[in-house]
Amino acid sequence: MDLPDPQSKGQQSGSWGLWATIGLSCLILLAYFFCGTLVTAGFIGSSPTPDIKPDVDQLMSNGLLVTLIILISSPFTVALTLLLVKLRKGMSPKQYLGLHEIHWRDILKWCFALLLLAAASDLLDVLLGRPIVQSFMLNIYLTAPDKLLLWIAIIIAAPVSEEFFFRGFLFTGILHSKLGPWGAVILSSLAWAPLHNQYDPYGMATVMVLGLLFGLARLKTDSVYTTIGMHALTNFVAAMEVMVHLSRS
Repeated sequence: MDLPDPQSKGQQSGSWGLWATIGLSCLILLAYFFCGTLVTAGFIGSSPTPDIKPDVDQLMSNGLLVTLIILISSPFTVALTLLLVKLRKGMSPKQYLGLHEIHWRDILKWCFALLLLAAASDLLDVLLGRPIVQSFMLNIYLTAPDKLLLWIAIIIAAPVSEEFFFRGFLFTGILHSKLGPWGAVILSSLAWAPLHNQYDPYGMATVMVLGLLFGLARLKTDSVYTTIGMHALTNFVAAMEVMVHLSRS
């Protein structure tokens, strides 16, 4: 029996087909990085010492720059994602992005699973002699002049924009292709992990495992609100670990 064509399957479901989803996803990512590049260029240009060549590692862990990139790029990413969803007729943005209501108890259940994974990850870091709090995370917090804006960026803006795209747009396009549910879970996680290029390979592998849990939650609850909540909790826990670390040093 012939395998169903991913493009026709996507058309039947109302979503973009597999290859269209991949192509448009690349467009969204390019737009996100282009926006971040513009913000970075403006940040460097406004530096009191513009003639000094900036250090890439310092820029990636500069709290003010990170806050600006997230707060400016996130709304742009969400808007572009919504535009591409609306251009595809046959499925409402609510259906396409998984904006379905979910009972708070279900969100708590998945958040509890997330906390168990986070605890296991921290324990493994200790056993391997790795720091639980990475140095770039400390630098981001210490160099952020407005801590409230930083919290808004990492706990609200980043989770919403990333989940709209990865577990919303990208997930749905793959889900309705011949790759199916597990393809959507795995590929959305694989695509999400490289976005966290400030981590080393071990850290990115940890992010990928986290993405698999997010994808499974999206699949089981049929709601991106679940993963937004989990993502926000992940970033909140990371921020609290930074604060605890600094209070002890």
